[in-house]
Amino acid sequence: LHGHALAPGIGSAAAVLLKGRAPLPRRFAAGRKDAKREAELFREARRQVEAELRSRAERSGDAVAAGILKAQLAILRDPTFGEQVSNRIVKGKLPAGAAIEKTAAGFAALMQRSPSAYLRERAADLRDIAFMLGEKLFGKQAPRRASLLPRGKSVVVADVLSPSELLACDRRRLRGLVLGQVGPTSHTAILARTLGIPAVSLPNAALASVPDGAELIVDGRRGLALVRPGAPLKRYYRLEEEHQRRLGQRRSRIAAQPATTRDGVRLEVAANIAGPAEAGAAWKNGAEGIGLFRSEFLFLDREAPPSEEEQYQAYSQAARSAGKRRIIFRTLDVGGDKPLPYLGLPREENPFLGNRAVRFYDEHADLIRCQLRALLRATGRSGHLKIMVPMVAAVGEVRLVRRLLQAAAGELRERNVPSARHVELGIMIETPAAALVVDSLAREVEFFSVGSNDLLQYTMAVDRGHPALAGLYDPLQPAFLRLLTQAAAQARKARRWLGICGEMAGNTELLPLLVGIGFDELSMVPAAIPAVKERLAHLDKGECRSLLRRALRCGEAAEVAALLGEFNGQGTAPAASGPELVRLDSPCRTPAEAIKELCGMLELAGRISDSPALEEAVWKREETFATDLGFGFALPHGKSPAVRAATVTFLRPRRPIRWSAASTSPVKGVLLIAVPEKGGEEHLRLIAGLSRRLMHEEFRADLLSARSTGAVLAALRACLEEK
Repeated sequence: LHGHALAPGIGSAAAVLLKGRAPLPRRFAAGRKDAKREAELFREARRQVEAELRSRAERSGDAVAAGILKAQLAILRDPTFGEQVSNRIVKGKLPAGAAIEKTAAGFAALMQRSPSAYLRERAADLRDIAFMLGEKLFGKQAPRRASLLPRGKSVVVADVLSPSELLACDRRRLRGLVLGQVGPTSHTAILARTLGIPAVSLPNAALASVPDGAELIVDGRRGLALVRPGAPLKRYYRLEEEHQRRLGQRRSRIAAQPATTRDGVRLEVAANIAGPAEAGAAWKNGAEGIGLFRSEFLFLDREAPPSEEEQYQAYSQAARSAGKRRIIFRTLDVGGDKPLPYLGLPREENPFLGNRAVRFYDEHADLIRCQLRALLRATGRSGHLKIMVPMVAAVGEVRLVRRLLQAAAGELRERNVPSARHVELGIMIETPAAALVVDSLAREVEFFSVGSNDLLQYTMAVDRGHPALAGLYDPLQPAFLRLLTQAAAQARKARRWLGICGEMAGNTELLPLLVGIGFDELSMVPAAIPAVKERLAHLDKGECRSLLRRALRCGEAAEVAALLGEFNGQGTAPAASGPELVRLDSPCRTPAEAIKELCGMLELAGRISDSPALEEAVWKREETFATDLGFGFALPHGKSPAVRAATVTFLRPRRPIRWSAASTSPVKGVLLIAVPEKGGEEHLRLIAGLSRRLMHEEFRADLLSARSTGAVLAALRACLEEK
């Protein structure tokens, strides 16, 4: 069953169908038509759910789960939501359950009409909150809970599964999720990815066809659910699981290596995190520091700001985790799009250009000095912490923070509290104004970090979430690249350290441009770190600078993309250049298993970034024309953007494979050719060369009788070096 990938991984178990929740009871929770009492019961239920969500968020050991629970808490505490439910009870004389459902449905309908996919996905949170309120009012009237899974391993199949239901699962038995029309930004999908639970979404008709109790395989990488798989499919997915295990081991090895280019230029690869709970994943993925520690998690979804002691404990926990590694703490970045009720900031028509971040620090100096005192105390214990100010547009804003920092340090001295005597202060370059006056700002701060998401948005004057303007929100826009290059040149001239965080920093395709610009640090989501380190090792800074110079002369993003695509795919690496690209005793029994194994070998060798993408490309050709050449050989091939360099791999199965219905002889050897999407006619040259050589019995015998990978490599190299 074809759907959409929500969370990667492979899961296999019996299907457990969870039916939809029943509507909340239509009877009065008070037992009689008493509007005043009914409203009181609603308010009490709301208080109970608030307390429960807050407690679960605080107890959660997972930052993502805690964030989702806090987001639900914010919806529940929205005053408009509470007022509408109360009005329907008091003025409309509705039972509490009906009032809650009508209000939640109204809010959900508004969200589902939004052009923002993120807001559309929040409708599911409203339904979850409505059900939680109903449970407090009426008890468990509709006990469709994921915790009621039968004994043994299970794959949950449900049209809608709320975050609270997923968190209630016994994850020791849960092997996968098959859901209805759920998007990748839904809280359930985000949670599944965080918890490592394979998940796919299916169209309604496909979802309805899954029988309860049937064996299911969930392929969360390709977005497939396989019902009652036969023996070949099971073998195929056992190969996939083994490949994922080896890939994980390889990424762990890469993560442990320093980030260095091919010509020996050292960069720091760091992680963006939103709290100390996420630091472990950063270190596991090979982060050499934290380039962006978002401090907002302490301030959001609460009725009063965190105390100095609470902040100090959180910052110190992160510092202890880091050891001698650097952490850059961003000071409070809220306001406008991320309001704090206790700040009293007014709603704004254009919050992204409003009173946010450093712009409200002066009028809320006590709040900011409290944060700075906590940071100075944590820095005093570590010595490796830095402070970074968001949304700076003018020198005066930096001087304000300097004054607040000096005042905070003085207050700690008066209390005789140990703290850092000096801490490095930096700013985020996320406004074009800051990018244009880096030379002036460098006299006020010790370092810079480009916030690529906001800087691109403000440079191109485009809402980064606007679906119709995605072409403008492109980091390859020449105007944006020129601004980055100019800012970096000013930072180098002033001898100031320069980092970059945001989506651009973790994109391996854009990495040559970032190396060419000359950043000292790249900070990204932890999961992206191993791939970035691996790609860095293949780049030469001189070549990257040459690419950048050509890109800066382009007039359109499409021209830059073409240059970059050519650069990323250039050069045919030596075919089958190592033993990892040759396998002489493969257990594969079918063409599917052989192609999977060959593509997996390429991914494990670092030649491709996405083995399923290459598999798809190979099978498109196979379906058009089977590549069984006769003489006991098959020559599958494919072009894909996932391929980094043209490569030939070889596999020899233990037993001959019947390649297709029209095959005249079983296949004893498989040569797979993989070339980049923009590899020109390279694949034709490779196919022609190998096809000619395979006509010679001596060459075929060399490959089929070889006792070592070295012998195979020698035969292949001799063939491919022929003109």
